[in-house]
Amino acid sequence: MADFLPESGVPWELLARHLAGEASASEQQQLHQWLAAEPSRLQLLTDATRTWERGGNAAKVFTEADVEPAWQRFRATAGLAPAPQPVEASPARVVPMWSTPAGIMRIAAAVALLVGVWGMVRTWLPKKLGNQEVTVAAGPEIQLATLPDGSRVWVNRNSTLTYGADFNGAVREVHLRGEAFFEVKKDYVRPFMVFANDTRTRVLGTSFNVRAYPAEDSVEVAVVTGCVSFQPSSRTKPTANDSLLLPGRRGVIYKKAPLVAVQHAITDSNFRAWQRQELVFDNQSLSEVAHDLARYYGAPVKLARPALGECRFTGSFREMTLPQALHIVSLSAGLTVAQSADGYVLDGAGCR
Repeated sequence: MADFLPESGVPWELLARHLAGEASASEQQQLHQWLAAEPSRLQLLTDATRTWERGGNAAKVFTEADVEPAWQRFRATAGLAPAPQPVEASPARVVPMWSTPAGIMRIAAAVALLVGVWGMVRTWLPKKLGNQEVTVAAGPEIQLATLPDGSRVWVNRNSTLTYGADFNGAVREVHLRGEAFFEVKKDYVRPFMVFANDTRTRVLGTSFNVRAYPAEDSVEVAVVTGCVSFQPSSRTKPTANDSLLLPGRRGVIYKKAPLVAVQHAITDSNFRAWQRQELVFDNQSLSEVAHDLARYYGAPVKLARPALGECRFTGSFREMTLPQALHIVSLSAGLTVAQSADGYVLDGAGCR
């Protein structure tokens, strides 16, 4: 849940009149404008309305004698300045703010009820809803998560996805550490945003892959369907450097140049291999094979000599260990496989 506005910025009396059903058309418009100015304010109205509905009609509970103490408690709870005390020697003429005593009592009761709402908003609700986060930690196995909006996310090994438990804000927001493939449900009112390593990916409904491991020097987004806006999260407004990625394109933001999103065509057919759990090679160079094997299995795979990278390989690997896959590659190219503390090395005469 977004942080609430400072207490002084909340039109409590207007909100109270709305809850009590006493707001005029112009006052409803004022409240609408206040809400529209900052999307996070909608959550405050939602929480207040839900608490009102659970508590029933407060006007039936409070008497006239309860109104002033309740109002003073409200001011103290919300951190507002104390109301000035009346001077008994020269009583002032009281001019009612609204036309009927019953209307005043309903508004006063609503404001008194907001004391409880505000206390709940500042204590219980943020703990139960807003500050509560759902974390999908993949560990050694890939995890498939279905988000509250119906979107599906495959979280790669040793990666973490975090999102708010309610997921009902103006923006569907998730935070990623590692790699994940997203299939996002279309919602033209609420954009879907992925924050990862100081980058922001914004979509309405599409499928795409995000790779953002802290140990790597870049963040990469590859689009399968739809279109994606990809930019550094340090900027709040799009610029000419932002990448609008279309299907078959990928964007890369390097840590050494974080203000520039570089576009490329997707040439690596195995960029989703971790999600599909299958590597497929079609007459690809051995340098590409070594790169994809290392990326898929998370272990270094090197060629002893650059010339070996010109050899070609065709084949696929599914439910194999890295040593098994390397054994097949080595047989096809007449190579040997050596393992050390630094990973695996392919060596030999090569394909000549």
